[in-house]
Amino acid sequence: MNASDAWSGTPVLVPAPAPSLELGIPSAWNNGKSCGRLIGEIDLAATPAAVRLARSYVRELIGQHFGADRTELGDLELLTSEAMTNSVLHARPRQDGTVTLSVMHIDRYVRVEVTDGGVAPGRPRAAEEPLPVHGRGLQLMKALATDFGTHRGKNGATFWFGVGVREGWRLP
Repeated sequence: MNASDAWSGTPVLVPAPAPSLELGIPSAWNNGKSCGRLIGEIDLAATPAAVRLARSYVRELIGQHFGADRTELGDLELLTSEAMTNSVLHARPRQDGTVTLSVMHIDRYVRVEVTDGGVAPGRPRAAEEPLPVHGRGLQLMKALATDFGTHRGKNGATFWFGVGVREGWRLP
């Protein structure tokens, strides 16, 4: 199955190119300095199955990187699900039919980024108008994320959020 085909019910992992920090967008955390250390990056077909795969990918990466167990990763998994669902349902995939999920370690934070092809066709959006974030996902982000935001660039639109590294997680 091609990544741009309709969802057949079978998850499709699309091999990612070599990891790149090009997706890292400066946030309030680092005031435009280094974007941190890329822990992992994966391209997923922009289908409903990508949500589950993204959640599992983040859980495994953070579990291995910090030694955190599954019970400690609930908020991170929930926010990853919300960000991926929003991208799959409300945005266009990139030209190859994928969205990119990137996970970074920045100081005492884990930052997750979802990059897609941008706003789905519809009402034209002014360049200075912020990307929309609606519904329950926004309330969850406000309640559980340390910080979150959006950025548009040459690779599409990126939604990012960060959560603090919890006490007891070993830092690499």
